[in-house]
Amino acid sequence: MHPIIFSIGKLTIFSYGFFIALAFFTAIAYLSNQIKKSKEKIVSQDELYSLFVYIIIFGIIGARLLFIFLNPQDFALDFMLVFKLWKGGLTYYGGFIATVIFVLVYVIIKKISILKLGDFFAPALALGHAIGRIGCFFAGCCYGKKTNVAWSVIFRDKSSLADLGVRLHPTQLYEAFGNFLIFFLLYFYSKKEREKGFLISFFFISYAVLKFTVEFFRGDPDRGRQYFGLSVSQILSLILFIIGASMACKKK
Repeated sequence: MHPIIFSIGKLTIFSYGFFIALAFFTAIAYLSNQIKKSKEKIVSQDELYSLFVYIIIFGIIGARLLFIFLNPQDFALDFMLVFKLWKGGLTYYGGFIATVIFVLVYVIIKKISILKLGDFFAPALALGHAIGRIGCFFAGCCYGKKTNVAWSVIFRDKSSLADLGVRLHPTQLYEAFGNFLIFFLLYFYSKKEREKGFLISFFFISYAVLKFTVEFFRGDPDRGRQYFGLSVSQILSLILFIIGASMACKKK
């Protein structure tokens, strides 16, 4: 829709980067507030801020690496595009996998319960992702297939990454709405008495279903190669669903 929020001289504020930054700040503000309210201090405020610095670093690197893996042709002629994140090109699952690996190492070193930490972070993961997807919508990346549904959108900005002048499924908004819904459900359940690991397993299962479904409406080439008729993101969604379901079954 509007890849550039405003530009003054050489200073340009890109909507994609703005919403990604907003997603991180909103997530950390939410978690910081939860720490103040919680009787059980899983991590301190200082530890939370340190964690988020590393999560941002590993998340962005992982998200970029998976995008490059799925779309090597985009960088074949100009390697410097690898560093131009403001033009889009971050794959959520890449960042998610890199972050999980970092968190696993972190909890082993700190001797923290991975399930408790997962429950603590689960609502923030959904909230941050929902806001980040709005950035995708403004930038035009991850756009949908052509359609005539009443809620279709048309991208007209020449800086947009989406196909211009045609009606498309607003897949970015589908995922944003879905993640907001997941966040509110997780927030509701976080106030209830529950078994350890419930929130993170619920997030894994619900997000996997959401992502798997939305992928059917994606029309951009950034989905990468297809395997057995499924995108890489759909295959990863199946794996995430199995992990979440296994965690839920073990608690019963």
